[in-house]
Amino acid sequence: MLPDSEPHAYYWISSYFSPDHDFVGYEGERMIGRVTLEGRLETEGAWRWSNVGGPEFDVEQGYAASKELAVTAVENRDQEMMDGRFR
Repeated sequence: MLPDSEPHAYYWISSYFSPDHDFVGYEGERMIGRVTLEGRLETEGAWRWSNVGGPEFDVEQGYAASKELAVTAVENRDQEMMDGRFR
């Protein structure tokens, strides 16, 4: 996060059906994205992340080696969108 950017307060909730492998992130009541542990052979053990784009932004997604890295990817993307640094 850049020093002049506004801080954002994020929290993550696990899903009912897969509480250890599926999480949805929020800032207040606004959903920012989701991270899930993939089970397909080519991505086994990898965490898939996707952000919620909104009307002005495209949805992006990718893979990370851990849940923490996937969460960080979603939060960083959201921080950039909300601060107006990414289009």
